[in-house]
Amino acid sequence: MKIHCLMALHIALEAMTTPSFALTIGQTPLTLPRGGGRGVNLRMTATTLSASDVAADDEDNSGEQTISAAAFNLIKGAVGSGVLSLPAGVAAIGDVPKALLPANCILFVLGTISAYTFHLLGRLTAVASNESKDSDAPVTSIGQLWDHEVGSSTSWLVSLAVMLTCFGTSLSYSIILGDTFKSLAETAGLTGIFASRRFSVAIVSLLGVYPLCCLKSLAALAPVSLVGVLGIFMTCIVMTIRALPGGAYSSTAAATATNFLASLPAELQPSFGVTGLRSLKSLLVLSSMTATSFLVHMTSPEFYQTLKGRTLARFGELSAVSFGGTALISAYMMGAGFLTFGGASKGMILNNYSALDGGATLCRLLMGISLLGSYAFQSNAMKKAYYGLFHKGQEVTDKVHYRTTRLFTGLLTGLALLISDAGLVVSLTGAVLGSGLIYILPSYLFLKSTKRRTDEGTLASSRTLKIERWWNRGLIGLGVFLALAGAWMSVVNSLFPHLL
Repeated sequence: MKIHCLMALHIALEAMTTPSFALTIGQTPLTLPRGGGRGVNLRMTATTLSASDVAADDEDNSGEQTISAAAFNLIKGAVGSGVLSLPAGVAAIGDVPKALLPANCILFVLGTISAYTFHLLGRLTAVASNESKDSDAPVTSIGQLWDHEVGSSTSWLVSLAVMLTCFGTSLSYSIILGDTFKSLAETAGLTGIFASRRFSVAIVSLLGVYPLCCLKSLAALAPVSLVGVLGIFMTCIVMTIRALPGGAYSSTAAATATNFLASLPAELQPSFGVTGLRSLKSLLVLSSMTATSFLVHMTSPEFYQTLKGRTLARFGELSAVSFGGTALISAYMMGAGFLTFGGASKGMILNNYSALDGGATLCRLLMGISLLGSYAFQSNAMKKAYYGLFHKGQEVTDKVHYRTTRLFTGLLTGLALLISDAGLVVSLTGAVLGSGLIYILPSYLFLKSTKRRTDEGTLASSRTLKIERWWNRGLIGLGVFLALAGAWMSVVNSLFPHLL
């Protein structure tokens, strides 16, 4: 599931033993600077990860993308496994269909703000590029924006933020993989310990996650991007069919072989009208999860620089189309899942569907394959950040590489054995990490940039500028509030739901 709060907010992963290393997470490369312009290529999104470059059809020979191609890649990067947690966010609000009204309001309001801050980073990229004296090192990362406006003395915060973001995302992947392969084992007819969640977590970590995370070249995993897109597409179709009136999970459906209710435990069966709408504070759970649906801000500078016919107006169009499309898809899948299971919607909605459901089984298989590949990329990013913190300037030998891989794989597997709620991990990561990157970081950089330029006399002070500066101060306050209150409510909703 995808994830994020860069509270401290500087992006500059250090290359370890070579001037730069290639790291891809998501769809579009992000060059993270080091020292005198050398850097690391990081592709980072909150939801899906892949090794593939932007498809050749999406680019011309200069590497530039059209608005339609760039919008597709942004949406593809944003809409991933994280969207499957959103029905649980609605369930935190209530177990009646009208709970979708405030849920969609939150989704589209925060989506609009996210589009604004994504575009804001593009504006700051344009300013930094115009002021840059080194035309051979174009501004293509938030790290370079931070260095330009704040300085490089706090670059260690970036490695810490990236490591924690990847750790949280990897933990949610471990939990989801355990649930996914448990259901697949049940479908295959396995019973007892072989069909338990903990066995699935352990065996997938041992035979799948660890070998893939030990790979030094991840190029062979490029096809997982297409598997991820196919998985989301198929899941959308299956969820739509199952949500139809009289569907396989409807209490009014005929008692036939296609009615899967009897195969579900009570806690997974549809539940409507038991608790009604909860208090307003329950909205914070969904707001935390929503952050994972829009976290593509790390790629904003690169998307601006590679946009064909680059202007701020065209970049604004790209931002509107991309975030609008992401919001519509997220709202659709959120509604389809919630209208099927209501208050019983789990943190990974596919867990609600019967192991006998062939359509859901196909979706689980596709998402499982996609997540295994994505896990390797998250692990690679996490280890690079770890090296930047604890092995800076040192050679990363094979011994260190494998030892670090065992350390993180063992720690994540242990936590996944203890924590079974993927929705909790997604909402916590979204609250704490997503709020920082979406609301705090862009606004902070904007305030630093505009103050510097007005002091230098290169930017004229105006009423519009003053209003926008106050607006961005408000966004920083919003980010801090959502990070703290959202994290608290996520814990309460998962562990103490009776308090809501």
